[in-house]
Amino acid sequence: MSVAILVPAYNEEQVLDKTLKAAVREVGPENVYVADDCSKDLTAHIGRFWTGGNVYTAHENQGKSRTLKGTIDYFNLTESYEGIFILDADTWLSPGHVSALERELETGVAFVVGRIESEQVRWNFWTAYRGFSMWMYNAVIRTPQNVLNTINVLPGSSVLLNSEAVKRIDWQRASRLMLDDFSMLCDVRYQNLGSVKYLHDAPPALIAEPLTFNAYLKQTYDRWWPGIWQTMRDRKMLLKTDWFSITNNLQILSWVWSAIAPVLLILAYLLLQGTTVVWLVPVMIAWQLGQMYVFAGLYAYHKRRPSALLLLPAFAMVAYLESVLFTLAYFKSRKLESGGRWESPARIKVATAKR
Repeated sequence: MSVAILVPAYNEEQVLDKTLKAAVREVGPENVYVADDCSKDLTAHIGRFWTGGNVYTAHENQGKSRTLKGTIDYFNLTESYEGIFILDADTWLSPGHVSALERELETGVAFVVGRIESEQVRWNFWTAYRGFSMWMYNAVIRTPQNVLNTINVLPGSSVLLNSEAVKRIDWQRASRLMLDDFSMLCDVRYQNLGSVKYLHDAPPALIAEPLTFNAYLKQTYDRWWPGIWQTMRDRKMLLKTDWFSITNNLQILSWVWSAIAPVLLILAYLLLQGTTVVWLVPVMIAWQLGQMYVFAGLYAYHKRRPSALLLLPAFAMVAYLESVLFTLAYFKSRKLESGGRWESPARIKVATAKR
């Protein structure tokens, strides 16, 4: 099978060298392409260096999905390759990652999703938190979803697309939304373009996480979470009764419930003047922390990161804050402008190749 790696990038000169070096190692420079969304830095120059010129530069900053589609059409990728691996510019592939996913892209499979992990930065709380939460998500949510064929997130850091499915994606619709990958996934599900596989045992793809709280909010509260609500509203998902929509809605509503349940319990306690409801608050907190400590222990052992056990109370507070902000993001989503333009968070500059 022939596979191309397609890297969307906007002002990514800080990290693009490392990303393209790993991509070239996986499939060769002639099969790596850069979708440059009219960057103002050296993104296009770095792309040409590693790929031998396989760079498409948009005439203006137009958003991720439009630039991806422009690159696919410009290089005629769906006719030249059986699969297109979309790789975020801040992601570094472990050796063998693409070939592992490639083996799973058989007849009837639209997308294959690989395992992603956070690149850890010493003494940085946010990368530590993201590393633990991503490990939890893979273990508790994504792995069961894979068994039920209800994967509802396409990580831009690792997804291999069947070229035949790419041809049938509604790119125009995706370009109007904040999260083009969620819209693409909905096309696969609602048009029955094939199954979506998650490959947990693949060598990981490592992603560069935001390094500060403000950068983290910019990525999540300003983009990801409103984008989820926006796409759900666009697809009328809360009204659908297919298995994919039901499981997605239950997951979304569980996050909303996590945000409002403590508030409801406190109100009930105040209104009922301290009756037996008072015991529900510490019981609920103990139950949640107990569950998280079990997973934190497994994570600390598996990843050799005992600091996760010490940081867990702070992780739990951030997780609750996330559920609150995710719920509030619904109201933010109603004010979103169309289009998927994005700006990357602050990066730690990685080593630059000699040119």
